[in-house]
Amino acid sequence: MRRFTMAALAVAVVLAVALAAPAAVAKKWNKVKEESHQSFDAGKKGSLSLSNINGDVTVTGYDGTTIEVDAIKYASSQERLDETTIESSMKNGHVVIKVDIDDHDDWDHDGNAGVEFTIRVPRGTRIDEVELVNGDLQLDGIEGEVDASSVNGDVTATHLSGAVALSAVNGDVELDVTGAVDSIRLQSVNGTVELTLPRNASARVSASTVHGSIRGTGEIKADRGIVGSSLSSVLGKGEGTIKLDTVNGNIRIYQEGEKDKG
Repeated sequence: MRRFTMAALAVAVVLAVALAAPAAVAKKWNKVKEESHQSFDAGKKGSLSLSNINGDVTVTGYDGTTIEVDAIKYASSQERLDETTIESSMKNGHVVIKVDIDDHDDWDHDGNAGVEFTIRVPRGTRIDEVELVNGDLQLDGIEGEVDASSVNGDVTATHLSGAVALSAVNGDVELDVTGAVDSIRLQSVNGTVELTLPRNASARVSASTVHGSIRGTGEIKADRGIVGSSLSSVLGKGEGTIKLDTVNGNIRIYQEGEKDKG
């Protein structure tokens, strides 16, 4: 599974500023739309890779054997819509999806486009390098390894188990774990990092923030330094590994049921 460093994420802020699209402008992109559907017989333990430039992505696990992909292309004109392509392929159970938007020398936000994805995958699917530039990412009910990120957008995952790596540059990262903890890595540059663990979680926990606070639950206690906050703790027998990092934001760690209580 890919591992990020905070230095690498910080460098990406430059790219984020260049590519971020104002919300008011994004509304102009919905003048023309086109829907499509694809189905891939990847089996119960296939894998998925996806690269998207503009648009939200939702990936949900279900009891099946095929990866079902619903896509909505949108643009400010038919010409721009035609210049937005979705490339997809499958080999040995590995599905690869990539969005390409033709880039003109006179490109501006008013002539932009994007794709929104709603994807269903078998629960045991490995989510391998799902990467967004501008868009929110939601994942739910996946038992396979997960590696996903967004540059400008929130990353939210629920009912996951196993090895998980989630990151954002400008956005919050939130994870709700329901199964055994293998390894978890949550990172943001500008955003809150939030983790909810089952009450029987067994893991070694470390967390740090430069400009923000850390609040843990039960035996998890944070230390406040001159600059930033840090935490190091062991839950249960310490069988798994948890690392949480942000530069500008808070870190929150809950046990199951605590967040709903406020």
